Amino acid sequence: MNRTTPSGAARALVAGAVLMCSCGGEDAGNDTLSVAWRFESGDCTTNGIDKVRVTATPSGGSGNTNEFACSAGSGNLGKITAGTYSIQGEGIDTAGTARFVHVQSASFPDGKVGGPIDIMLRPKASNVVVTWNGCPEGVVLPYQVAIYRPPASGPALTDKVKATQASCQEKKAKLENIMPGEYVVEVDSRAVTPAVRGTEKVTVVGGQDAEVNVAVP
Repeated sequence: MNRTTPSGAARALVAGAVLMCSCGGEDAGNDTLSVAWRFESGDCTTNGIDKVRVTATPSGGSGNTNEFACSAGSGNLGKITAGTYSIQGEGIDTAGTARFVHVQSASFPDGKVGGPIDIMLRPKASNVVVTWNGCPEGVVLPYQVAIYRPPASGPALTDKVKATQASCQEKKAKLENIMPGEYVVEVDSRAVTPAVRGTEKVTVVGGQDAEVNVAVP
């Protein structure tokens, strides 16, 4: 029985076609940017997060924003081109407030993506606005306004997180970028006469400014 074998040229043509097909399969979809998110602690339900908003902004360009159900765990941001991107993720509650945040930079010099960008959502810092009643006669020094973590035991405040100062006549000061948690705010004239000092507890929630009034003078 005679068998017909392909010529050398034919074998080369078949091999070339297989190689081209294989390369096309490897390249398919690797210019699509995707993200996967998780929380530093807990999950979507325990953290009260409904959606995850992700914005990808190329250097010198405008951002592209997408929103996904938090429970999905990942999402597709679409095609990209070569360059460096700023990737920002936000965990949004049912009221539309951003409670968690993540920011990073990612570079794609050849416009290809190796895999999903991992987003770690952490509690968003907030500001604490401190107010007080007024300014007693004779106060010259500015009020020292500080925020502390609550003491484990005893009344002494030792674990200071941030401090600022303001004239007592202003009746207001702002402590910025405070992480969520329980704190004690102190207002102190640091003067012998008149000695003015007061403290008040405050709860800071991610993405929402807190206000606390300290009863001084």
